[in-house]
Amino acid sequence: MRLGIFGGTFDPVHLGHIWMARAAREELCLDKLYMIPASDPPHKPNSNRLSGSARMRMLDIALKNEDRILPSDIELKRPGKSYTYDTVLQFKRQYRGAEIFLIVGGDMLACFDKWRDPAGILGLATLVAVTRPDEQRDMQMLAKTIEECFGGRVIVSSFIGPDISSTEVRRRMYEAEPVDTLVPRGVELYMYENAVYMPESIIEIRSSLSGILKSKRLAHTMLTVREAVRLAARYGVDTQKARLAALLHDCIKLPNRELIAYADEHCYDISDEERRSPYLIHARLGAVIAMEKYGVTDSDVLRAIENHTLGRVGMSLLDKVIYVADKIEPSRDFEGIDDIRTIAYEDINKAMLLVMQHSADYTVASGRAVNPSTKTVMEYIKNEINLTEGSI
Repeated sequence: MRLGIFGGTFDPVHLGHIWMARAAREELCLDKLYMIPASDPPHKPNSNRLSGSARMRMLDIALKNEDRILPSDIELKRPGKSYTYDTVLQFKRQYRGAEIFLIVGGDMLACFDKWRDPAGILGLATLVAVTRPDEQRDMQMLAKTIEECFGGRVIVSSFIGPDISSTEVRRRMYEAEPVDTLVPRGVELYMYENAVYMPESIIEIRSSLSGILKSKRLAHTMLTVREAVRLAARYGVDTQKARLAALLHDCIKLPNRELIAYADEHCYDISDEERRSPYLIHARLGAVIAMEKYGVTDSDVLRAIENHTLGRVGMSLLDKVIYVADKIEPSRDFEGIDDIRTIAYEDINKAMLLVMQHSADYTVASGRAVNPSTKTVMEYIKNEINLTEGSI
């Protein structure tokens, strides 16, 4: 049996890691390759590293459908520092007679002599250094030096994959920039649902919402954040404003009776129409609570929260982004939604008109009358589309 060991902090695992694992599996003809998150790597001390359980969860998600590439929590279960020698030895004992290949980055090869028991590692496994083509010559020389010093076998391989770093993924999540091209989709959704790598202010609001909203509604909120960030980036809208507006768009989305009781208890005025149709309350009241409870003063953000249910004539791009993101986030599922999702990244007005029409059709099918303002906004959006197409 030929086994590969590919360790790293995986904070988080990204598409570059997955590509490298696939390439190693094929080039080395491996029967299995294990990706192993480090618990506390001595060469990368970092008190801010995401917990091992969260990194392991993302790795589980990323590898769910991979062939012969498996996650292992062997180092997370072992107390203290993560030493590669101990990991290789444990695999050697577990898989007696197996040929072990230890896969590392070229930067790790450069400091291999400082690892714990490098000769012991090379006595147990073949070291495979992954490097760029333009570094091959230098790495080949370094590999030969390591073999001469410690014995064993060192292979220099070149897997040309996407130029992605975990540092960049973390930066983008913090700055409210899309990461869908950097990480597996399941990992992306996990990061958004759990507010991973986001600013403390965002994490605190999510924590507060978790005490108010049901878990399904909270998950919807965080996936709306994901969609809003992507749409905002597509249309040149401030992504951090979009993130905040999406985060708070349902901040008071309670069952109808609770919503009316909350408004009455806190002396918020609600109209007769809102009492008849309580679903209308949460958007307007949400903007008030965003300001009073969460300290939001940005009028653009407050207006986007207020208008995410019915819309309005003269909507800003941010308003439209939040409106559409709320309706097409990944957990939404209705006939035609995949087409709408595609259109949303081509023409935000057409997408908005389609989701408004779907909402109106659903209202009628439920035996209720379409709100008059919905018809007005739909006409406004149609005019926006006509104006745009007429100017092309």
